[in-house]
Amino acid sequence: MNAMLKKMMVVVALVASSPVMAQNVHGASSLVSRQDQSRMERERQERERQVRLERQRQERERQARMERERQERERQARLERERQERERVARLERERQERERQARMERERQQRERLANRGGWSSAKSNNGGWLN
Repeated sequence: MNAMLKKMMVVVALVASSPVMAQNVHGASSLVSRQDQSRMERERQERERQVRLERQRQERERQARMERERQERERQARLERERQERERVARLERERQERERQARMERERQQRERLANRGGWSSAKSNNGGWLN
């Protein structure tokens, strides 16, 4: 019964990929040869290396994704600033055109007033369409 328990412990240790534990539990038994121990240790180290490489790959992907997201945010912010600048320029141009239109209307009104004051335009006379020669 005790021998069977020891063998089960060795199997559990092998499944857990720990040749050191297998040796400690079973002593210097020939159940796990030095070659097997070395092979299992190499396999364990290779698995650890693969896990480490995978973590590094995932980290690089995460960093690359974060960089792409940062660049996209910057691009969106730049596009928004450019849009706001275009709107500002368009608004200033509309305001300039409106001021020019107002100034032109005022000049035309003043010109009509001057003509009316000089007697060139008469709203009281209906002959000749109100224009006096």
